[in-house]
Amino acid sequence: MELFSELMQRRALVAAALLFALGAGLIGQTALEHLAPQGAQPGPTEATTEFIDDTFAEDSLDQEASERTATPTSAAFIVAYVSGAVRAPDVYQLPVGARVKDLVLAAGGLSDDADIERINLAAPIADGQHVRVPWIGDTTIVAAATTGESGAGAGSGGLLDLNRATAAELDALPGIGKVLAGRIVEWREREGPFQSVDDLGKVEGIGPALLAKLAPLVTVAP
Repeated sequence: MELFSELMQRRALVAAALLFALGAGLIGQTALEHLAPQGAQPGPTEATTEFIDDTFAEDSLDQEASERTATPTSAAFIVAYVSGAVRAPDVYQLPVGARVKDLVLAAGGLSDDADIERINLAAPIADGQHVRVPWIGDTTIVAAATTGESGAGAGSGGLLDLNRATAAELDALPGIGKVLAGRIVEWREREGPFQSVDDLGKVEGIGPALLAKLAPLVTVAP
């Protein structure tokens, strides 16, 4: 009887030990799940950092868009012709608001024998204007060199009128020179007034290429 009672006590102890171990295992598993949860969410510091990064990126994009909007897509220019006592007479492109001085500088500056007292370097330049810088001792009237003044051959918009231009004014055109200038005057006296700018092509020595270069600079007044 005593042996049976002792066996029953041992069984009870073993069962209690098993229940304790099982309970401890369940508690440990639950604790681990709380300590290392799946799909961990970012903490306050990580969320703040992400918000700052996103805000900085949006500000940078807004700034770039603003700079692109503020940058002009194209600039305004005028085209003017300078001849006479400059180092490189030709047609030049200048920004709107340019002065005679800017055109002279674009042409390499004044030549050594330029008569600077007869030209207004501060005069504004208009699109299509012809500015002629006189030489010292040159008696030709300066065309479009000062505001409100024009030469004998100056037409509308500062263009040189083929029917009124002197040989000296024609000589100042790019690619003309004294020989061709004389031929133009002779043709005009022989054939009569030019009816159109294209009539220049009838003058000996003026081919299609030179005519195309001269066409924007001359006119035929009615």
